[in-house]
Amino acid sequence: MGLLFSRDEIFVVDDCRMTRAMVCDLLVRLGCEPVPLDSGAACLEALGQRVPSLVLMDLRMEGMQGDEACRRVKAHPAARDVPVVMLTGASAPHEVMLCSRAGADDFLPKPVDADALTAKVLAVRAAREYARQRPPAGLGVLLAEGSRSLGAFLGGALQHEGFHVLCTGNPKEALAQATEHEARVDSLVIDVSRSFTSGDGMALAARFRELCPRKPMVLVSSVEEPTEVHARAQELSGGPLLERRHLTPGVLVARVLERIHPGLTSVRAAERVPLFSVVEFSARSGSTLTGFSSDASPEGLFVRTLTPARSGTRLSLQVMLAGQRAPSAVEALVAWSNPLRGGSAFQSSIGMGLRLERVDTHMAMQLQRFVPRSHGFSLASPRRPSTF
Repeated sequence: MGLLFSRDEIFVVDDCRMTRAMVCDLLVRLGCEPVPLDSGAACLEALGQRVPSLVLMDLRMEGMQGDEACRRVKAHPAARDVPVVMLTGASAPHEVMLCSRAGADDFLPKPVDADALTAKVLAVRAAREYARQRPPAGLGVLLAEGSRSLGAFLGGALQHEGFHVLCTGNPKEALAQATEHEARVDSLVIDVSRSFTSGDGMALAARFRELCPRKPMVLVSSVEEPTEVHARAQELSGGPLLERRHLTPGVLVARVLERIHPGLTSVRAAERVPLFSVVEFSARSGSTLTGFSSDASPEGLFVRTLTPARSGTRLSLQVMLAGQRAPSAVEALVAWSNPLRGGSAFQSSIGMGLRLERVDTHMAMQLQRFVPRSHGFSLASPRRPSTF
């Protein structure tokens, strides 16, 4: 049987009949078509016939656990882009960490709150419209990879700064993508590492300059390039070629950001450390929503959630770190916000980047404990502005 697609079909995977019935009832009220499934195996079998808009998956089930089922859903060729929201019995960091590591996009604590579920469903519905929109002004980047390692690093770093990245590794494909998405691309980052042996990278840069004469362009390389390549890079991009071997990861990212978005001050990727936390957040007049974070810095926190607040919103957060008995109170400003964009050619980090404005003493001490002193962390408020 061929795969079917229903815009509002949602898999509800839980081995508890009462929970399935309650969640399905809420979804029917929202105009959805819930598909109740009692196990991870049943979910995977159902994917052979249809692709849902969303999967709600209980973490703790008999037989195959929810995190393993989530991994298999994300590995399924037809369902890798389907958002998965895990249902957890508690908002404990260790439980939500399992969800994060399995590739889940968000979570909801049980019993499921109707308003919170509604927000997640509406976010998934809105994703279809967001996919047709261009990235926020100034944040669309085309990344042409010459070296996979350098391309993967820069692509991830740019996404974690709120950029929407269109990645391509084949020169012909890169030019085709640049032509197709020219109106949605604000800047170009081109890895010319191949130019060291074949000249492909610089030839590609020259073609890009012809196609996009006014857009910022940054040329980078993972190897040491000869003098003539440096001279040609300066001519094409108006700036020096950035060689990874001569720059620390943080400096490389900062230099790229300076060129594609002048005036942007960033907490660089190299400054963040693994620090898992469960986050509840709310604006002054809004309901409380959930998300999680797997890293932090002295100044910034990335929260993965299908329901990010808008850029510029001030939020009150309750942040539960592993080992804490009570959450920490945090005040933050949303520096950038990326809602789910189903089917978009651009890759982005779903969620929001927060600038920490005030943290309580306990969380400050935890950050001081885990963040190396070389990063300049102090118990005082963050010292310099950043977008994340």
